[in-house]
Amino acid sequence: MLRYFFLDLMIIFLFSCTEKKPENKQVVDKKEEKLDVDTPDEATQLIQLSHEFIDENKIDQWVQFIKFKDAVEDITLLNTAEIMTFISELYKTTTSLLKTPFPEDFNKFPIYSRVKVIQTQIIKCHFYAANRQNKKLNKSLNKLYLEYNVLLKRMISMAEDNKIELDSLRMVNPISQDSKMKPEFSRK
Repeated sequence: MLRYFFLDLMIIFLFSCTEKKPENKQVVDKKEEKLDVDTPDEATQLIQLSHEFIDENKIDQWVQFIKFKDAVEDITLLNTAEIMTFISELYKTTTSLLKTPFPEDFNKFPIYSRVKVIQTQIIKCHFYAANRQNKKLNKSLNKLYLEYNVLLKRMISMAEDNKIELDSLRMVNPISQDSKMKPEFSRK
């Protein structure tokens, strides 16, 4: 009998000493019933390209960019009921912009990568709008406009860089000014 008593005591002791597992309390972002989108701060400060700049750099002939520019600026007139439609259309417009060839002056990696960054922000906005996360959606929209402004500033600076005359030595081919190929340009 004593044996059974010790056996029962060991079993009770074994089960009572197990460590209690903490409950997994996953933090889930609060989903709202309806979207409540505020006008982002950056939306009121969008950079506008001047007509002279557009004509001078032939941006008016870049049809996909004009559509993209109009689509981004249309979202500033946010109608919360149609935000998903606006974002979906903006994503399609951005994708088609990336697939078409860029004009020679803007066919450079910094412009292409800026458009890709904007496309990433559009995807984030779509995710937050679909999951009805108002605060994150507002932050993401604000960042979208910030990135759009950065793109336009980069386009302006690139156009100004293109105007600078690179051939300061008045040589036919400035790329051949290599000291390895032409020792007269070395710093000896």
